[in-house]
Amino acid sequence: GSDDLVNEAFDFAKNLCSLQLTEEEIALFSSAVLISPDRAWLIEPRKVQKLQEKIYFALQHVIQKNHLDEETLTKIPTITALCNLHGEKLQVFKQSHPDIVNTLFPPLYKELFNPD
Repeated sequence: GSDDLVNEAFDFAKNLCSLQLTEEEIALFSSAVLISPDRAWLIEPRKVQKLQEKIYFALQHVIQKNHLDEETLTKIPTITALCNLHGEKLQVFKQSHPDIVNTLFPPLYKELFNPD
């Protein structure tokens, strides 16, 4: 089932909330996760990687300015793994229920998670 995904998502959210990030940090953190060169459908992953590196640098700068430690940066691999788990669960769901995906998924969700 999806219990592992749901549990991991809630645990991660609780952990992330405890860091008390600013809006700027949340925006950069989200960007660092979303801008990922390992997406299979990318035509130029190297350009995406360069952009992601700039975002990491900006995030690191903001965190060093606002916080004494860099614990936030250690969360990026965790959320990346969580995103990958979400992708796996989504693939299973798409294969099991293509009619729902094609008719009921919101347009943005389709664009982000259904690049076919």
